[in-house]
Amino acid sequence: MNTHKNARLTYLRRLEMVQDITERGLSAAEAAARHGVSAVTARKWLGRYLADGSAGLLDKSSRPEKSPQAIKPQVALAWTWLRWAA
Repeated sequence: MNTHKNARLTYLRRLEMVQDITERGLSAAEAAARHGVSAVTARKWLGRYLADGSAGLLDKSSRPEKSPQAIKPQVALAWTWLRWAA
């Protein structure tokens, strides 16, 4: 997946920031200032790193996993067939 065009940090910069916090002893605010993001963002990436390791720093799709308003495929197929048959 490509990095979002407005993303402040790439995967490697996120990893470097998290390593600043975990290995180099910087606070989240210090690491955030060094990398040009907010402390909230630094803590978000740190949490993902602690939960999922380096895989947690990868870009994710913004598409929702589920869409409760989506039409079931069987219903869509039936509608298509009925429109074609009419």
